[in-house]
Amino acid sequence: RRFGIKEAVVSTQSTGESGPTIPDIKPDEIMMQTKTLELDRKQNVPGEVWDQALVCAIVRLSMQHCGLTVIPESVFNLRATLQELELGANNLHQLPPEIGKLVKLRKLNLLNNNLKELPAECSQLVGLEDVNLGHNKFDAIPECLYSIPAICNLIISNNQIRAVEPAKLITMTSLVCLDLENNNIGRLPPELSLIPNLRTLLVMGNTFKIPRADVLAKGSAEVITWLKNKVPQP
Repeated sequence: RRFGIKEAVVSTQSTGESGPTIPDIKPDEIMMQTKTLELDRKQNVPGEVWDQALVCAIVRLSMQHCGLTVIPESVFNLRATLQELELGANNLHQLPPEIGKLVKLRKLNLLNNNLKELPAECSQLVGLEDVNLGHNKFDAIPECLYSIPAICNLIISNNQIRAVEPAKLITMTSLVCLDLENNNIGRLPPELSLIPNLRTLLVMGNTFKIPRADVLAKGSAEVITWLKNKVPQP
């Protein structure tokens, strides 16, 4: 089922890179105050709503449970101000390269879609801090995420991940929380404990046998300490 949506009638600058022209309309008072546009469960969005989003310079957009199979083009017109994008519980199978235009993004929620990979252009989202990829179809952590220095929280639980690469994860120096629960990880590398600022490591529901469930049940601090003690010494 494809998402039917009326796109805003917004002219763009001749270069196409300087952003859309702001419509000459009176701003919606509530949207101007909250800087938020909530479109959850909406199947048709009038162009006037997208115009208001531009005028009010929104920082948060939520389009969850909308039946989206593609991201509406009007979303990318908000790139000058958009910091939080909630696209959970849709039917997205891929993201377009244009996602890389949303360079102000700090939070990206793609929970419960049908994604198997992310486009390389996601590496342009250098300010991204919170990423939720839970309940998708990833079989590995997307390569583009390793080059985003700001990521603090990465949720990629309930996917099909078979292995993790600690040498790459160690380069994510801002990473504080890594949620890998309910995947197909057959071995938990001790080197995960060397991720510099990692505080929360969630790994229950995988196929590895070591560490045992009683260690996992003691919480992240205990698991990280257990792994650190298993790191081969030079």
